[in-house]
Amino acid sequence: EAGVHSKAWYAATCDRKMAEDALYRSNKDGSFLVRKSSGQDSRQPYTLVVFYNRRVYNIPIRFIESTRQYALGREKTGEE
Repeated sequence: EAGVHSKAWYAATCDRKMAEDALYRSNKDGSFLVRKSSGQDSRQPYTLVVFYNRRVYNIPIRFIESTRQYALGREKTGEE
């Protein structure tokens, strides 16, 4: 795993709604947490949930097998 399980910002048991509700309650720009992604896909194991400008954003965290690294967002053609 990515070593996130012991971090304060990792919400292991949060689903999307719980995560969004928690950040709306915080009502603080820059508040965030990382949760397990809803689908059981090893290529997108986590989701970054961020509160900004009175909105909550769910940003996929994907695992790139060839480099053994993580990246934010959807894959883009020609990305480095």
